[in-house]
Amino acid sequence: MNYLYLLIEVIIVFLLMILFYRVGKKEGLFIYIALMSSILSIVMFKVFDILSFQINFGLPIIMGIFTANNIIIQRYGLDEIKRIIYTFGFSYILTMIIMNLVSLMTSSEYNIISNNSFDQLFGYNLVNLRCFVGGFISIGFMLWFNGEVYYYIRRDKNKLIFSNIGSILIIQFIESMIFVVICYLGLYDIILIFGMIVIRYLLKVVIGVVGLLPVYLLVKMKDK
Repeated sequence: MNYLYLLIEVIIVFLLMILFYRVGKKEGLFIYIALMSSILSIVMFKVFDILSFQINFGLPIIMGIFTANNIIIQRYGLDEIKRIIYTFGFSYILTMIIMNLVSLMTSSEYNIISNNSFDQLFGYNLVNLRCFVGGFISIGFMLWFNGEVYYYIRRDKNKLIFSNIGSILIIQFIESMIFVVICYLGLYDIILIFGMIVIRYLLKVVIGVVGLLPVYLLVKMKDK
């Protein structure tokens, strides 16, 4: 069931990317990044098990943001990196602030059960706070450093597929390591943390390879 959920999420994430680009071109991709960042700040606190390791929800969303980042760089240049990072950061933080304000609302007898579940996700507890900070730092760093790596590989090889695969293999391991260490160091032993990093990394590599198709389609698509 977890694999099926991932597959459905991957399909939705990349179909939305194509749709947003077809409708809004570059601005559509920025709106897409804002939307995905907002959704990510909500779902990333839940976890599921893969091979007995806990993995946070939202990996396809992260790879959607990453892929949109590569498309923008490929089509419009490295100067767009700052705007990409600002778009991610503003949407991510604003959504989390709104969700936490909502979580402070007084529970009623009618919605006390749902509010308890809601508070588990968005309450001010240490694990959720660490996940929020870990996501902000790791993805922000991913977007910035990926711009440098992707542009360097592209300048050296000038091959679309090679640039994307190279940046996926390098950047996603660093992002996985930063996120898991910030979120879970001290909560789990080192072996479990290493396993979480590896599984997270491998899943994102697979999703990133699937995302090469929309990258190729959108980069080759001419703006009208």
